Amino acid sequence: YQRRVRGTMKSLHVYILYLIVLCSLSLALNNGVGLTPALGWNTWNHFGCEINEELARQCADAIVSSGLLAAGYDYFTLDDCWQSYRDASGVIVADPNTFPNGIKPLVDYVHSKGLKFGLYSDAGLKTCQGRPGSLGYEDIDARTYASWGVDMLRYDNCNDNNIPPQQRYPIMRDALNRTGRPIYFQMCEWGLDSPAEWAEPIANSWRTTSDISDNWISMISNLDWNNWFAKKAGPGGWNDPDNVEVGNGGMTFNEYQSHFSLWVAVKAPLMLGHDPRYVDPYTLALLTNPEVISVNKDHLGIQAKKVASYSYNITNPKGNSVVWMTECISSLNQQWKWNPDDMSIRSSDGRCFELYDCWEPNGGTVSVSECTLGKSNQQCNSLNQQWNFEDTGIVKNALNTKCLDITIYGPDFVGPTLEVFDCLGNPNQKFYVNRTDNSIRSNGLCMTVMPDNLEVWAGPLIQNSYVVILFNRAEVDAQITAKWSDIGLNPSTSYKVRDLWQRKDLGTFIGQFSSSVSSHGVVMVKLTPV
Repeated sequence: YQRRVRGTMKSLHVYILYLIVLCSLSLALNNGVGLTPALGWNTWNHFGCEINEELARQCADAIVSSGLLAAGYDYFTLDDCWQSYRDASGVIVADPNTFPNGIKPLVDYVHSKGLKFGLYSDAGLKTCQGRPGSLGYEDIDARTYASWGVDMLRYDNCNDNNIPPQQRYPIMRDALNRTGRPIYFQMCEWGLDSPAEWAEPIANSWRTTSDISDNWISMISNLDWNNWFAKKAGPGGWNDPDNVEVGNGGMTFNEYQSHFSLWVAVKAPLMLGHDPRYVDPYTLALLTNPEVISVNKDHLGIQAKKVASYSYNITNPKGNSVVWMTECISSLNQQWKWNPDDMSIRSSDGRCFELYDCWEPNGGTVSVSECTLGKSNQQCNSLNQQWNFEDTGIVKNALNTKCLDITIYGPDFVGPTLEVFDCLGNPNQKFYVNRTDNSIRSNGLCMTVMPDNLEVWAGPLIQNSYVVILFNRAEVDAQITAKWSDIGLNPSTSYKVRDLWQRKDLGTFIGQFSSSVSSHGVVMVKLTPV
């Protein structure tokens, strides 16, 4: 793949960016696809296992009729639960109850609509839902998928038979390449072994995070963790913070607009997860804004990242904040009070530590929020705010008796993500209270309430332009300023600023741009040199 640079390179800075792109291309998987992030739709987030052939056809029809295909969402991906068994030759067979005609006719139908077809499998003995996996069957499965006309493989990480992912995933890459069919290879390894550090020659995209849930805390947690690996993404290989939840109902419009804007800017694959048959005009307008989508498809292919963060000094005792494990610095946001009488763990500002997504069967996101203990008609009866701090250091949630757990992302990345997980008794599930500073510690890190900051995210685009996002995590509206110096630009340079959501030019600015930003909202602009 070669790229032409339009116009004259006006500075060494731009030339260096170009070299970075060329280097990333040389490292990425060279299978002819994924030169920009994939756009499409996936069955899992909304339907889970409740999917069948007729419903899949209806969704494919809706993707076309709603204008999503015209906007660029050209992948239709059938996730887990389509498989049933293997025949005597080892060929995978679709579930006869839900896909009685098999997968090939569905692929042909999807193709007839102008869509590409994505399919799910697992780099394990079984899929995450207990269906047949591809471990040991990579070649026969790859040939089968290619014969059906599959264009994308979403490859999960359950039931791995204790084989490291660095060994399992290249086998399927090679099997897909041997078919001769260009198939986008989407690694779904959940970020556990930091695939961004090693997956460039293996896949077209790789999950950097755990599964996303349709809520604010989960979304910003995945965003923050994905940001750690910003330098690893580029044409042919992209960081994937998981699917887009817009339209599923768990967040406000401002939060969905922030979610989508930031996924676009960080060059995430935009795999939608709502029900495309029933979508309101506001959601559809959000998902199909051409100026916003063009940022994701920008051919320079450099992931935007957080370039500035300003602490907000107004505390909202009713707001939710993320809790991570960070370096111990004896600050107020690392002070906690364990109350054995009501089993609460309270932050220094009086909020309660909780299992945030307690209504979900596999919910594990944690946060601090307004204490609801003793109040009637509360979510999960407030059991999600009660914890049993055992003498062994195990901390169990009263709702599901699962354990507080620091996610280990490979040998060099312990934390910062904190979650509730099955109790295993490992060191990453053992905590203790330091009575000297009232911190809760584990593995040399401290439980920390992350501040609701005002942030600036930015990244370069073609023709010396930049995307800039003013992101307000606070519970109230706030003024945010993007300084050229934070972005790496000359403060004396003039830039035309265009609001991408409003599709309106805002004028020419020198040195900085400021705007009021709604709570949990964004202002997304494009800077173009004058």
